Amino acid sequence: MHHIELSKSALHDLRRIDHKNRRQLVGLIEEDLAADPQPANLDVKQLTGRQPWLRLRRGGYRILYRPLTREELRALKAQEHVGFLVERIIDRGDLERAVATLPVKAHRRT
Repeated sequence: MHHIELSKSALHDLRRIDHKNRRQLVGLIEEDLAADPQPANLDVKQLTGRQPWLRLRRGGYRILYRPLTREELRALKAQEHVGFLVERIIDRGDLERAVATLPVKAHRRT
């Protein structure tokens, strides 16, 4: 299993989604994104010009996330060697606006 962290923004986004869709999205994150290996049918793409950010598509929703560095995993005291930070969970219509708000810090995988 992979370690999954949700940002405050992602938690806020989840609270705004209706119960049925929220349950499906949480299942997607906990079961498919956290799986090792991940299912081959996940619709994941890199965000152009916004590395290391990735976009996971499910229905009308988009999950914006990035891999956690080894230092971040150590700081979180995670038992897993691989993890992801879920930054936003948004409706597809809000994708461009949400991408523009993603942190643009230097990110190195070590």
